[in-house]
Amino acid sequence: MSTKPKTGAQWRNTDLPPIMLEGGAWRRTFIPTVFLWAGAQPNFWSIETEKLLPALQAIFNVSFPGINHTIQPKGPIVGLVNQRLCSWRSNFGSTAIALIANFLAASRDDENGDDDDDDDGAEYEQGLATFLLENWAFLYEDPETRDADKIYRSVFMLELIESAHINAIAGFLDVLALNTDALQVKGMQAVIAASAAAVGPTYGF
Repeated sequence: MSTKPKTGAQWRNTDLPPIMLEGGAWRRTFIPTVFLWAGAQPNFWSIETEKLLPALQAIFNVSFPGINHTIQPKGPIVGLVNQRLCSWRSNFGSTAIALIANFLAASRDDENGDDDDDDDGAEYEQGLATFLLENWAFLYEDPETRDADKIYRSVFMLELIESAHINAIAGFLDVLALNTDALQVKGMQAVIAASAAAVGPTYGF
């Protein structure tokens, strides 16, 4: 019996080859490896299927050695991976909002102490946000000195990268064809850019 084709959003984990669900391999190792590879792609926000497909095949071959399976461009693996990639990308924005909201609230409380004036608190938060946006100060380890050698080392950037990316790639596989060992150290450019893009506009929310 043939299976009726589905669109990417209609695929479910139960549509995957059963071996991919054994021992939680899909979520524990396969998807983290996909995130690691995707985070190093120049076109971070929109990865073409022509580039995604061979990467997924390489990951599959390492994940399930000896299993002869060809990943199809319109099949469940690609469809579900694209779902997960979409959620992973959007997590940068939602995490940035939470981090900045908490930071501004904590800074306001430290500044105002026991003063509960909401207007003063809102004005302080707006002023702090404006300062951090000026000359991209929020990107630097010290926003006041803005040392160029310490750009992308701000507490916001480091926490966002850890929460949205480092945690997501935990458990990734060593895939020689994708050079994953090097990617975990040198393949962070797109992730850093995505983090900066997520943090900056958040100060205007």
